[in-house]
Amino acid sequence: MTRNSASRETIDVLIDNAKSTMSYSEQLLQNAELIKSKFSEHHITHYLQLLFELLSGSLSAIYEVCSDIKNMLSTENVYTKRFHMQMINLSQYELSVYLVGRDQGGVISELITYLNKSHQDSKELEDILQQVKLLGEQCDIRLRNVTAHYDNPNTMYTMLTTLNDEDVYVKRFGNQLLIHDKILKYISSVLQIITEKLSPDKKNCTYKKSVEELTLVDILNDRVAEAFHNKGELDIIITEQMANAWVNIESHKKIFSICENAIGYLKDKQSDYSRLTEIRTLEELRWEVSFMHYDLVCSMDTYLKASSNAERSISFMRTYRIETSALSHLYGYNEKYKVKSIWNKIKSVPEFKYIPLSIEIEDELKALTTGFNSTKRNLYTHYRDGAKLNISERWRCANEMNHPKELMQMLRLVTLCKKINQFLVLLISSMSSIEKQKKDEMLNPIRKIKELAYKNNQQDIVGISDKFLSKFSLFDKKS
Repeated sequence: MTRNSASRETIDVLIDNAKSTMSYSEQLLQNAELIKSKFSEHHITHYLQLLFELLSGSLSAIYEVCSDIKNMLSTENVYTKRFHMQMINLSQYELSVYLVGRDQGGVISELITYLNKSHQDSKELEDILQQVKLLGEQCDIRLRNVTAHYDNPNTMYTMLTTLNDEDVYVKRFGNQLLIHDKILKYISSVLQIITEKLSPDKKNCTYKKSVEELTLVDILNDRVAEAFHNKGELDIIITEQMANAWVNIESHKKIFSICENAIGYLKDKQSDYSRLTEIRTLEELRWEVSFMHYDLVCSMDTYLKASSNAERSISFMRTYRIETSALSHLYGYNEKYKVKSIWNKIKSVPEFKYIPLSIEIEDELKALTTGFNSTKRNLYTHYRDGAKLNISERWRCANEMNHPKELMQMLRLVTLCKKINQFLVLLISSMSSIEKQKKDEMLNPIRKIKELAYKNNQQDIVGISDKFLSKFSLFDKKS
């Protein structure tokens, strides 16, 4: 992981700036959404509606990326840094799709079309559009897809190893800020006029919740966050769990590669490699579960470090995306994907049925995947879903989310990861015992021949027996 020789003071300034930008953006986004909620009461043109969608989308992306910038710069943990780089890449890609569109149908593109049809100058917007396109081109689409949907662990590992320079993401954030400033400048005069039109007293559209307006959910979320914040041991637990995260991911890669190479060798020799295929599948599951577990811990860390309920809600939106994406690969969410899942491949291991914990885990996997909500998952992932713009609904969800409920779900998922790891330890132990038993059954006659030859001083037979037994020393050191 590289970083230019920025001083600690410079990094602290960047972190503080990100925090202040978040605070300002949250307030402005709240005001923008309040104004949008009043549109139905007034005759508002499509152009003005698009302007506020432009403002809300840019503010939402700035808010989310600021959260990841400050968390990325605040840690030295390699896995955690890479987690936040992924999130920055995803947010900026979604912003690009939101503003530009896939077929020139984005918010800015629609605004330009409107102005051109009205024979008005669109040069300023066209300049912003080009800069957004450049930002979108800097986003890694393959990384975005892995972040949003997960993939097989080998592909995920390969994509994460490309994330080695946090300065790239700091610079990209700088480009995003320049775009955002131009959007604010373009909208500012219209924003003032529309605010005055909707609320002549200038108060109703400058919104901040008073103590009296706080809902039960607001108060509950605040109290829970405060309770967690005061428990310093949670930070210690997270630090300990993440300390060797990338080392463990590398270890899975090494074991998986050894299995791949050994299978390739046995294929060439036309030898049986079925057992190695089973071991490779076990390692694939361990690897995928590790990605899921560490991503969940990173989301929890984001929750603990958040400064507002909206930021905490974003961490839970990510948790839901992690849950649906990871479990879709682990277990599958319908019959088609269940057949292709890692769990289904594990079930072909003969020892699987002898581990009672497998039943408990499968029941949990079934319960979790049966409740998947694709609409919710898409909302939490995309700034726009086709022609549907999601910013307002995402913001409403962020402000209405029940955090204690989401925390319980996160705990349920982390517990599932631990159970799967426990199950795999038992399964591997069972496989090892059976393999040892098979070897013993095969080698015991050789050991008896060696013993008889030794008693009868038949050194040539003793030597041949030793050579034969040594062939299996890699698998059974006690031979």
